[in-house]
Amino acid sequence: MPALEQKQIDHLAAMMDERWAREFREIRSLFSAMDEDRQRVTLGESVDEATDDALLVKLSAVDDPVIRQNLQDVRDILGARQRIAAGKYGECIDCGADIGYERLLAYPTAKRCIGCQREHEKRKAGR
Repeated sequence: MPALEQKQIDHLAAMMDERWAREFREIRSLFSAMDEDRQRVTLGESVDEATDDALLVKLSAVDDPVIRQNLQDVRDILGARQRIAAGKYGECIDCGADIGYERLLAYPTAKRCIGCQREHEKRKAGR
């Protein structure tokens, strides 16, 4: 288990829960701005009637950069929740080192230590 205390993990999980709610409020707001016919074509139901899980599945096909970013943020939160459940939260997925609490405060869904993240971004930029 990484060097995080349970109190720290609980605080970071609460931050992610707030972010989750904020992301879905934004997604619902974006869809509320659409006319009702376009909502039905996209979702097959009203955005107000759709559950978070249903929205995730149906919005995966939406070609809107803002919605895609919101969905990526939600997926990052899901991944972090899975790492918490597995006892791997705060552990770098590349090298296994601890991810500092300060980094997690700034970015609660971080899955890499700062060194591995820099290397990951260099590799990604080189593609």
